[in-house]
Amino acid sequence: MGGKFVHIRGFTLLELMIVLALAAVILALGAPNFGEFRRNARLTGDANDFLTAVQVARTEAVKQQRPVSLCTTDDPQAAEPACSAGVDFGGWLVFTDPDTDCAPAAATDIARRGGRPAADRGDVISVADGPCLTFAANGFARDEAPSGARRVVFCDARGYELQGGTGQSAARGIEVSRTGRGEVVRDRARLEAWGLACE
Repeated sequence: MGGKFVHIRGFTLLELMIVLALAAVILALGAPNFGEFRRNARLTGDANDFLTAVQVARTEAVKQQRPVSLCTTDDPQAAEPACSAGVDFGGWLVFTDPDTDCAPAAATDIARRGGRPAADRGDVISVADGPCLTFAANGFARDEAPSGARRVVFCDARGYELQGGTGQSAARGIEVSRTGRGEVVRDRARLEAWGLACE
């Protein structure tokens, strides 16, 4: 029984060199955009994580019918993390706060934690108009001290500059209304009007 042999031809050295040259050109053009894509993705991730924490804190306050706070922390992964006095929400805690002093009484009061320890935050900067945000049992944001953080900005070395190819700021802002709803803000003029130095 006779069979046909099919001759498969490989690439020549010239064809391989052309393909490699094209790949190098494409990589050279795409590398800077990939770097910006990574920076934007990290800012978006941090801002979205914080917005989720705001929603969780508000929901827990309504569900438990008692105040729930969201505060800054330098080490969210510690066995017993504590709130910090700073305004960097790169690390945060959500916890029940019946006495509204913006400090968890015990580790068991912490419902959620997130962000990274201060040493691991890289080039992402976060700045807020206060170190703590407390939701009352009705889900409204409280204004009484020590609570009152309503605006948080996540940015990097670009600050409030416009993101390449868009009319929006590279920074991501989160604004919490009096009723407790969080909103992402990318409008440069609006972010700058908050007066939070993102540098």
